This record gives sequence, C-alpha cells and structure tokens, in this order.
Amino acid sequence: MRNWTRRGLLPAAALLALALPVSSGLVPSSTAHAAPRVTTPEQFFGFTLGSEGRLARWADMVRYYKLVADRSERVLYQEIGKTATGKPFPVLTVSSPANLAKLDRIKQINRRLADPRGLTEAQARKLAAEGRPVYLLEAAIHSTEVGTAQVIPNILHRLADEKSTTVTEILDNIVLLIIPAQSPDGTEWVGDYFDQTAGTTYARTYPDLYQKYIGHDDNRDWFMFTQPETKLSVALQNDWKPQVVQNLHQMGSGGARIFIPPYLSPNDPNIDPITVQQTNSLGMEMSRSLTAEGKKGVTWGSTYDYWTPSRQYMTYHGAPRILVEAASARDLAYTYTSSNGGPIGPQQPDTNFIEPYDQSSWSLAQIVDYLDTTVFAGLSNVAKYRAEWLFNFYRTQRNAVNPGAGKPYGYIVPADQRDPFATYELLTVLRTGEVEIEQATAPFTANGKRYDAGSWIIRYAQPYGRFAKTLLEVQHYPDLREYPGGPPQSPYDVTAQTLPMLLGVRVDTVAQPFSASTTQIRTVRPASPPFPAQPGARGAYLVGPESYGTAMFIAALQKAGVRTLRASAEFSSGGRAHAPGTLIVEPTAEARAALREVSRKTGVPVHAVGQAPRVAAERLKDGTRIGLYRGINNIPGGWMKWLFEQYGIGFTEVVADDFTGDLNAKYDTIVLPAGISRNDLVAGLNRDRYPAEWSWAYGVGEAGWAELRRFVEDGGTLLAIGDSVATARQLANLPITPALPSDEHEFYSPGSILSQRFDTSDPVAWGMRPDTPVWFGENDQAYTVSAGDVVSSFPESGEQLQSGWLIGGEHLNGKANVVKHRVGAGLIVTFGSEPTFRTWSRDPSKLLFNAIYHGPSTSVQPSAVPAALLGG
Repeated sequence: MRNWTRRGLLPAAALLALALPVSSGLVPSSTAHAAPRVTTPEQFFGFTLGSEGRLARWADMVRYYKLVADRSERVLYQEIGKTATGKPFPVLTVSSPANLAKLDRIKQINRRLADPRGLTEAQARKLAAEGRPVYLLEAAIHSTEVGTAQVIPNILHRLADEKSTTVTEILDNIVLLIIPAQSPDGTEWVGDYFDQTAGTTYARTYPDLYQKYIGHDDNRDWFMFTQPETKLSVALQNDWKPQVVQNLHQMGSGGARIFIPPYLSPNDPNIDPITVQQTNSLGMEMSRSLTAEGKKGVTWGSTYDYWTPSRQYMTYHGAPRILVEAASARDLAYTYTSSNGGPIGPQQPDTNFIEPYDQSSWSLAQIVDYLDTTVFAGLSNVAKYRAEWLFNFYRTQRNAVNPGAGKPYGYIVPADQRDPFATYELLTVLRTGEVEIEQATAPFTANGKRYDAGSWIIRYAQPYGRFAKTLLEVQHYPDLREYPGGPPQSPYDVTAQTLPMLLGVRVDTVAQPFSASTTQIRTVRPASPPFPAQPGARGAYLVGPESYGTAMFIAALQKAGVRTLRASAEFSSGGRAHAPGTLIVEPTAEARAALREVSRKTGVPVHAVGQAPRVAAERLKDGTRIGLYRGINNIPGGWMKWLFEQYGIGFTEVVADDFTGDLNAKYDTIVLPAGISRNDLVAGLNRDRYPAEWSWAYGVGEAGWAELRRFVEDGGTLLAIGDSVATARQLANLPITPALPSDEHEFYSPGSILSQRFDTSDPVAWGMRPDTPVWFGENDQAYTVSAGDVVSSFPESGEQLQSGWLIGGEHLNGKANVVKHRVGAGLIVTFGSEPTFRTWSRDPSKLLFNAIYHGPSTSVQPSAVPAALLGG
C-alpha cells in the first residue's frame, strides 16, 4: 500500500551507523573504558529534532538507538518481541554501568518489594536502600502525536553522553526503561507518509489507523490484552515492577500547552492512596520545573481522570501513571498560529492554571522542549528520593496484601459456567495481570453457598488484588456535573469495565473468610471436555449456542466445507435438552477434525447423537460470503477485523471499487461497523488531498449508494452497528425513530453496561440469556419501532444501569435496541449499541455472528433435517 516513495539521502553520520555491528538482543558498549563521544541527534539526522516541517523517520531513529547503545556504556538496546505487523519492538535500558551490571539484583529487589508477604519493615527499608527505582518512559503511543517520538533521541543522547551532576545522579540512582514507540508500526507509517508527501498538495497526516487494527485505541487495551504491543509492554512491567510509568502524549492545539497530573476527579477507588499522592506530587514537580523554565500554559486537574484500567494497568500494580499531554502543532510538524493573532488557549489564571500561555504561535520544537523538561524533572525527583520511592512502593504493596476492613474477602468463579470459553478468557486476563488464582480440589462452602470442586478462588489480599477487584466488581461512577445543576462532566473515556457482565461469566463476591482445599493455578488452560465417538452415518454432531465461541465452530465448519444447520426450536436428543440455535453438523471426518480443534481451543463441549434430530432448522449457506466495510480510520471496524481474524471468520474487506459492480455477486452479508455515515460511504476521502493508494476510500458515489440499497432488496443482508444505524435508516427508510433526548442534562450514558431483554427464540438472539446486559456508549441510540422484529429492548421499567454511569435511564424504558427489518428479498439488522465494543463486550458478540449467518440461511422443515444434513 505504501509503494510510492520519495526518500532523501541519509546524513553521513547515519550512513556510518549502518556499518556498525549491532545485534538484535541486548547491545552493551563495545568500548566500555574509552567510549568516544556519542553522536548527537543533530549530527545523525542532519537537523535539530523539532525543526519546522521535519521529522526523523522511525527506521532512522532505530538505527540511532543502536548506535548510541554501541557507543555508550550507559545504554542497552533490546528487541523484546514483534508488533502486529511483525516488526521489532525495541526497548532501551539506561543507567550507570554499575547498575547495568547488576540488573538481575535490581529486578530481584523490586519483585520482593512487590510481594511483601513475610517481609518486615526493617527488611524493606534495607532493600529500598540497596535497590534502584525503575522508571518506565513510553513514547509514540499514538503515532500522529509525533513530538513524543522526536524527543526520545534527545533524552537518550543527554543521558548517554552528558557528565553533569544532574545526569550522574539520575544514572546512579535509577534504571530507566524507554519504549521509544509503543506503536512502532504507526510511527513508521506516519513519519514515512509525512516525508513522502513533502512538496505535494496532499494532506500531510496519515489518514488511516496507525496500528494494524485499533489505531488510537492502542492504549485502551490495558486489561483485555488483545494486541501484541500491549502484551509486550505488560510483560515488561511484570518483569521489572517499575515504580513510575510516564506516558508521553499530545492533545488538541487550541487549549492549554501541556497537561500534567494531578488528574481531574474521579480516581478509581481501587488505586492505592499512596499511588494517587505520588502521582500528584510527581506531576506537580514537573509543573514546577516547567514554570521555573518560563514554560507557560501548564494545566492540571482538567480533562483527564484517573478512572478506567483500560489506560492504566500500572496503577493497580503499585506505579503511578504520569500522563503528559502536550498541545499539538499544525499538520504534525508545522507551527500552529491562533486564528485571531492573540495568545493561544485560555487566558484566565486559576489554581490549576497558574500562567496562561502568552504567545500566538506554538511549534514542534516547543513540544519537544516541554516534553523533555517533564521527563528530566521526573527522573531527577525519583533519583533524589530513590529510597523513598522504593519504600513507598513497598507500602502500596503492603496495603494490598493487608487490605484491612471494608474490602471483600475475595471472589469465586463457580465451576459450572454456562460458557467455558468466556470463563477461560476471564481467568486468562487475571493471570496476565499477575493475579493469583486458586482452584478448589474439593467442594466447599462460602457465604452459605456450596461450590463444586474445580471452582476458582481469587482472594483480595494479594499483591494485585486491586486489579482483580476493579475488573470483577460493579462500577459506581459518581454523578459529576460541570456545575450544580449543569451538564455532566464528561469522563475522559468510559465508566464501566465489569468483566463478568461483558463476558457472561458468573462471579460471586465473598465478604467473609472461608476454608477450601485448593491448588495454585500458574497457567490458565481451556476446559477439556471429552470428545464424543463418531456418531455414525445417520447421526450428527451437536454444539450448543450458549458460548460466544460458537462463532469459531461455525467459521471452522464453513472453512472445512461442512454442512451445518442450526435448530430453530428447543429439542431433546441424546438424553439432554438442546436450545434454539444449537449447531447440527454432518458426521464427516472433516467435521470431526474441525469440531475437535475448536473444542480444544475453547473448552466448549461437542455432543454426538446416533440419529440426526428432526427439528425445524436453518441451513447455513455453505461458504457464507462476509464483507466488512473498510472505513477510513474507522476504529470500531478495526477492532471487528481483529475479532474476525481471531475467530477464523472468513471475510473480505469491502472497499469503494466493490460498489461499481454487483454486490450480491460478491457478498451475502455486509457489516457496517459503528462510525460509518452516509457521507463516509458516498463522498469518502477527498481524492484531491490523498494519493491513489487510498482510492479504496474515495467514496462510492450516489450510484454506489443505490447499489447498496439494491444489494439488500435483491436478497443481501446488511448489519448496521451503533451510530451506523442512522446510515441504514437513510438507505432503506427504516421504520424506526431515535428515542433518546440529545440534551445531556436529560440522557447520558458515557460507556456503561445497561439492562436488556432478549427474545431468545429469534435467530439473532440464539444463545443469549434473556437478561444479558449490553454495552451502551455515548453515540449509541435506542429506538421506537413501528414495524420490524424487535430482537432486544430495554426493560419497560426499573433499573436500567448495571455498571457505570447513567443519567435519564427512564428514557430507555421499553425502547428497542436490536431490530430486524425485511427489505425486499433481503434483511437489515440494526444494533443500537455496539455488541462487540473494543472486543471487551464478548458475550453480546453472539448477536453479530448470529445475524451474519442467519440472513443468508434457508429454512428447513423438521422432516427434512436429516436429509438436508446428510446431503439427501
């Protein structure tokens, strides 16, 4: 895709660096006793980083990092894994040579302080005196925030080469870990695109997702751990147990010049108070340094809260998250100038905004300079008080293992779960976060309830019990307003993340201690149900619809070319009842192999019967052709693409050129993810502003719009998700009307989990519990329906909020969410809320997969089921 290039020559110093021998593992200095002066960034790149209209490109920055590691005894370079596209994920370790020689001991001390069970205060003080705090610095998390990547070579060079007392104190007293780009792929794409468009009339900012799947959401993945970059960063934190994590970001151009903690309320109560106060104090130290250097426009206590774990894994593991957000420049690397010629940003001083910015322009050089100041202010503070930082880390962890009154004793995940795959995924999330899990080896009783052997126990009093608690409990987000009686104070992201609700797993909170015979679970594995014998030529395999892993079975069977039906009604066979939506699968060797493999991955049981059941059913279309509309820079579609790939769903990305032909000849079902408007489809990307490689997103025109309507009328299935429902309404004049007030005083759901009622006899809702809760975001909608089949709706009355924050829940009463519409010979299914939001919402993902395969399927009468199944 990025195949047109205008590359300039590398500077001479960079060419020299290419010849240096550098390995892909740890790279220590080859001249430890007489290191030459380390090449400066300006010498290497040929310009000062932050220069107007110039960006150092990622590949060149990586070469520079290797060069510095080779020439400095203070720096190690390591590639700890691969990105989503298979590129190296580098980490730099910076400290004094003496500290680098004893990294194993430093890790050992941190790990002991992180788990202080059996450690006395005196012993902890001794370890704190010996140890070195670990400071993790993450840059280029969002790749278009280019200043965060451009500042790293400057920081690295100063630490690698400078001999000042400030730098010496930092190196002697800290181990600094630098992730120079949390999104290396996007940093490369954004920088290369910027360079390639220089001197053209094209827009300079890369127009698409700058992570293979999830773009800007790459730091919304800190508890589901879906992406390789997230997993690598979490593994690094688990290995080193850092005392501070600083994230470098950029924000909008027109407000304050830089945000630094303290955060805006609320704090997640599961973050230890010591961690909160350390966050505040270190942030204020950075603010002090900026102000002392004459850098104005510093704000704190605004915009960004300290709430959701999706952005701050480290806070539940004893480390403050220091979020630094510098204002952005124009077109990535050009000076931003105020439209009225006056100073940029607010001009009214306040307690959390001491000195307004008094200039009319703002440059990339200033971004780099401001960020540099925050990093060295943080490093200097932690270096100066290194023993105190380590001892306070011990104190936070001591609080975790000795939580005191008012906390739950623990949580129990009963063995008899409806969905073993969901249970496996929930436990995997917890273990990835280093939560200790026990499994009962015999039945036991807790809270007056009996639990079977095999049930899992998570006790709160453990080093990372806070992480378990914030994921397993119901969230109660406070009702915060801009002013008394005013509009809601918007949370920075979302307000709920209750995993048992999102995944469909029963988890019980236990208040009082109990006894149970247990074994420690080191590695979580899927359940291992027995696989049945071959059912015989007239029999069938059966798979229930209860698990969202059922989609993986369907996908595998489709790939193997196996005839598959889904029961339209409940039936009994093989001595057990089977719910509507049960898969009825032909008894072939190909079916057996596919079913066995998916059962092994998911733990979902497969059954076999000697006689295929006679029940009304739907026969799934062989090789169902699924299209996922490829929206430019569409994050919900990126998440959906990742999910489809993980589940093995055979799909094709639908692009603009597809609409010039017969859509029915290519697709049976087309999915419009959230965020696709009529204008996105019809007009698309401005072809005058983006080169031909982006022609797939130029837009389908009015003729393409008409073709999409014809696709449905001629028998196609269209699924519209979230705010894309408005697009489907326009396309087919659907008989649904938005029901929610647009005034946030009246209705507001900023990412919460809400009540729902499902018609589980409808094929779209097969496998759902009648009261499965659903995710509901700020752009989602409920509907009044005058025609169509309502698959799910909100309760007629009662409590709509399950977890998070909701204003005006009464406006949801009785309103529809998921609705089926017959349009000509085809089908449109509209989803008012996202059933697969960020892939956090997994239990309701069954709705999406059910609808994908239901539309193209054909009805089969009970008497014809065996013949249809066996090809008769």
